[in-house]
Amino acid sequence: RRATTTEGPSAHIMSSASLHAAVCAGVRPQVASKRFCVTSVGHGASSPVSWSSIGLFSSSGRFLRGPLSMKAAPATAAASKETEQYAGRCVVLTREEGKNGDMCSRLTARGIDCLEMPLIETVNGADRDALPAALNDPEGWTWVCITSPEAAKVFLKGWTEAGRPDLPIATVGAGTARILAEHYASGALAAPTFTPSKANADTMVVELPVDESSRVLYPASAKAASTLQDGLAARGATVTRLDTYSTENVTAVDPAVLARALAADVVTFGSPSAVKAWMALSGLDPAASDHPAYACIGGTSAKACDKIGLPGVLFPEDPGVDGWEGVVLKALEAAR
Repeated sequence: RRATTTEGPSAHIMSSASLHAAVCAGVRPQVASKRFCVTSVGHGASSPVSWSSIGLFSSSGRFLRGPLSMKAAPATAAASKETEQYAGRCVVLTREEGKNGDMCSRLTARGIDCLEMPLIETVNGADRDALPAALNDPEGWTWVCITSPEAAKVFLKGWTEAGRPDLPIATVGAGTARILAEHYASGALAAPTFTPSKANADTMVVELPVDESSRVLYPASAKAASTLQDGLAARGATVTRLDTYSTENVTAVDPAVLARALAADVVTFGSPSAVKAWMALSGLDPAASDHPAYACIGGTSAKACDKIGLPGVLFPEDPGVDGWEGVVLKALEAAR
C-alpha cells in the first residue's frame, strides 16, 4: 500500500519496498488525512481519488466519501490478473456469525483474504413471543413490513409458529426478499408483495401503497429507527410495531484476531452497532492516522461513522451486497 506521511504537495510517498518492510515488521504506515476529495490513502499526495465526495454528511469534515453509484463486475475464473492484484490484501467482515458468507465468497474469488470477526450478535426482542398471535390478527394486515434479513429470519420463525398464514409482505430490498423466496416458490406465500425502488425505509415510506384504511405490522429490531412507522403513520396508516429481536455488541474477541483486524486493509460495517463495537474493541482514536479504510453497506452505517469522526469511509448509493462489494474494491484500490 502506498501511503503519504504528511499533508500537502510536499508529502512523502513511501516506496512499495519500504511499505512492504514496514508491514512485515508489523508497523502500520502513517496515512495522511486529506480534505477536499484528495486521497487519504492511495496514489500520492496530489492525486485526486477516482470518485468524488458530494459532502452528504459534512458535520465532522472527516472525508466521508460517497454515495458511490456502482456495482462490482463479477469475478471470473479467468481473472488471474485480478487475483494477483489483490494477493496479500485483507478485508475484515464484521456481520453476525453466519451472515458473512456471501461477501466472503465474492472477495475470496478475487484473491482477497477475508477475516471474519463478528461484532454483533442477535437476541430475542421484548415482543418476539407476541409475533405469532399478531400474524393471525383477525382484522388482517394490509402489509407486513420487513426491513432486514435478520428481521425476515425472525419473522419466518414466528410465521411457522402461527401456522404459516398467507400475508402481504413488503420487503425493503432484494437481500431481505431472498430470505423469503423459497416460501413464495413453494406456494406457501402467495399474497401480494412489494419492494421499493431503493433499499431504505425513507423510500418505502414514500412508495408503499397505503391509505387511511391501511393496517401495517412492522416486526423490527428494537434498535431500528422510527422512520418507517412514523412516515407511514403520517400518510394515514395504522402501524403496529413489534420489537421482535435486538442486536448486542460483541465485547471481546481473540487478541490474535483483533491484531489481524487492526493490520487489515479494509474493515466492513453492516450496521451502526458494528461501528460502535469496532471502536470499543479497537481502541483507535477517531482522529488518529492509523485507521484501515472503512466500507459500509449503506448510508445509515456511514452516518454512524461520520458521527464519531472516522476517516476514509465509503458507502454505496444503493444499500446491498452488490454495491457494498464494489465499495470494498474501491477502498482496496485507494489503499494500494
